[in-house]
Amino acid sequence: MTTQLPWSVVVPCHNAAKTLDRCLAALAAQTAAPAEVIVVDDASTDDTAAIAERFPCRTVNIRPNRGPAAARNTGAAIATGRVLFFLDADIELRPDALENAAAAIAAPGTGMVQGVYDADPMIDDGPVERYKTLFEHQWRTGSAGATDVTLFALTAIRAEVFTAAGGFDETLRSGEDVEFGSRLPAGWTVITDPTVVGRHDDVDRLGPLLIEQWRRSLRFAELLARARRAPAAGNTVRTGAYGPAAVLAAGAIAASAPLALWQPWLAAVPALFAIAFGIASAPLVAAAAARSLRWAAAVYALHLLYVGTAGLASLVGALRPAVWRPRP
Repeated sequence: MTTQLPWSVVVPCHNAAKTLDRCLAALAAQTAAPAEVIVVDDASTDDTAAIAERFPCRTVNIRPNRGPAAARNTGAAIATGRVLFFLDADIELRPDALENAAAAIAAPGTGMVQGVYDADPMIDDGPVERYKTLFEHQWRTGSAGATDVTLFALTAIRAEVFTAAGGFDETLRSGEDVEFGSRLPAGWTVITDPTVVGRHDDVDRLGPLLIEQWRRSLRFAELLARARRAPAAGNTVRTGAYGPAAVLAAGAIAASAPLALWQPWLAAVPALFAIAFGIASAPLVAAAAARSLRWAAAVYALHLLYVGTAGLASLVGALRPAVWRPRP
């Protein structure tokens, strides 16, 4: 027998036919069922709406496409639950995910509980996706406990806290969950709970992975500047995904590599930075090594590209004059 929670689950969707069936089926199989499930179809052109109709949920259609921030706000506006659980359509929750989230958010002062990704993808589409999923699993579980990082892929938040923060900024097409954290009302704790788990279907090709990281990192510089200009924002804007040591080491490898063209022995310099990057990324590489040394080497290389892209894009974003001008 399942326990019903006075919760509203909001699932924003855009062309989610590949994963939505598994997402909603996992919701239906929860040991603690939500009072309602709201699927917000953000101008999909595939079978998203038809798939949603096969499940006991309320479907809301948005036209034209407005992005995840608007889709989440639309679902939250009609939700009746005392707690909102935002769930991306490409995540398949473990059966006890909502029950574990309910136990965590019941703690006094806890306003928000965010889950973690499983180490394995929902649908295994190759090594790039396996790397990305493992990376997301490692840093999220490594950040378990109280945090100032806000992510909304699988996250419960008290409705009163969401309302007090003012919802998501609909002008943002990416980074809206990170920006939301800079407006959280004081007095509420955000928890990352590693028992709230879902399998994620992630990017599975290298080009799209790096393009996505470039775009998000460019946006991050703007969000950081905006948060610093906010007069009453006591919260920071950050992701927590990787520390400055890894970013600096990745940049130093690229910057020092040409030295070997001048004097061959200077190749030792980027080699030392490569070792430093490995040390900064040790938990991820060690997790990959548990499978095989070959996989650990592949994960190291992919992570170097990923972090290097993030560092370069953040630098470019920070140097753009428009970032530092006040918004009208």
